[in-house]
Amino acid sequence: MLRKNEAALTNYSLDLYQKKDYKKSEKICRRILKKNPNNETVLINLGNIFFIKKQYEEALNCYQKVQQINSDSFLAKVNIANVYLEQENYEQAAIYAEQALSEDSQNYMGLNILGTALLEQEKYDKALTILQQALKQNNQDAWLYNYLSRCYQQKSMIEEAVKCGWQAIKLAPNDESHHINFGYMLYELSLDSEDEIIKKYAMRWLEDYPQNKMATHMGKAILNQSIPECANKEYIKEIFDIFAESFEKVLKDLEYQTPQIMAQFLSKIYGEDSHPKLHILDAGCGTGLCGKFLKSYARFFGLDGVDLSAQMLKKAKAKKVYNHLYCNDIISFLQKKKSSYDLIVSADVLTYFGRLDSFFEQVQKSLKKHGRILFSFTANEEDEKDYVLHKSGRYKHNQKYVENLLQIYGFDIEKEEYCCLRKEAEQEVKGYIISAIKA
Repeated sequence: MLRKNEAALTNYSLDLYQKKDYKKSEKICRRILKKNPNNETVLINLGNIFFIKKQYEEALNCYQKVQQINSDSFLAKVNIANVYLEQENYEQAAIYAEQALSEDSQNYMGLNILGTALLEQEKYDKALTILQQALKQNNQDAWLYNYLSRCYQQKSMIEEAVKCGWQAIKLAPNDESHHINFGYMLYELSLDSEDEIIKKYAMRWLEDYPQNKMATHMGKAILNQSIPECANKEYIKEIFDIFAESFEKVLKDLEYQTPQIMAQFLSKIYGEDSHPKLHILDAGCGTGLCGKFLKSYARFFGLDGVDLSAQMLKKAKAKKVYNHLYCNDIISFLQKKKSSYDLIVSADVLTYFGRLDSFFEQVQKSLKKHGRILFSFTANEEDEKDYVLHKSGRYKHNQKYVENLLQIYGFDIEKEEYCCLRKEAEQEVKGYIISAIKA
């Protein structure tokens, strides 16, 4: 009778999981495991619930218990591999995926995990072989085509890379991640190659997805078509909502320097031991990289942050350095903040603006008398134009253009530095950091 009830409850917990009622399914799993802690099916199900909730250590614990009970369990091995993949422990992910494949050599999930882990370890030849095997098992997985695209790109197989990236979009046209990956792949390929297939697919992207903001912005940038005065708000929001989770790791890999240089600016302006009573706005605060050093200058009147991306703001909030955070575009926000701030900081935000008139006008109005702006911009060293839209989809500005606008809107430049802001495609991205005072 007990076994019959356990079997029924096990099936019930699995059914609840399939219906995405994870809370109730977990409750049933725990109830079963109190009676029988060696129920492999329930342990796997509970591990899957933890995995969905991104509680990876708890998930790993469940799968490892199954492996202790049954060392030949394919499900235990492949799920352990999947946890390690999510934790970016690619070496262990590959080891367990290989163990799983020793039980079932053609299993799609095992092949996918192993191929992805090898790709992340930059073992491109091996990764390509495994991912091609996975493709024979399932040719309808958009992410598999994305991984294949990355492999081909690293092996300088341009046509194969572009076609796989395009297939990912065709299979999942509503997943913005694939549009973003495709756009940046075309950009990176265009830096080293004039292959006509890059322009061909950029044009096709524009034609087939005219409503997609990523396609219209990046496609035009790659093709050097008509330049908008600023990036579309929805395009910016979608990019940073998607990249929020990995944003700081990506910037670390790019050797991003702007916040550190800005911190040095402020320490020289205010003195290292000085804590002036400032009301500060971090304009385009992102995940709060500047907030960490701005907080000490805003202990009395507070530190505000504004950003278009709700997901980036969640990361900023977790740092617990901001008094208030606002989800809005900078111009609209500043229009409601006349004479509110002593200091406005904007790190690598102007890279999403072309014309800067509105930005400086609203900053000027939002600053108190003798208020200060500290900002950065990427230098346009390609021609004499005020600004250009780079193939990366980011704007570069002419130094004289920015300096003239500061003068027009009543700012006196107090400090200006030409420096490397970050690296991109292994090349230094040069720009300026400027502090200026409202006259």
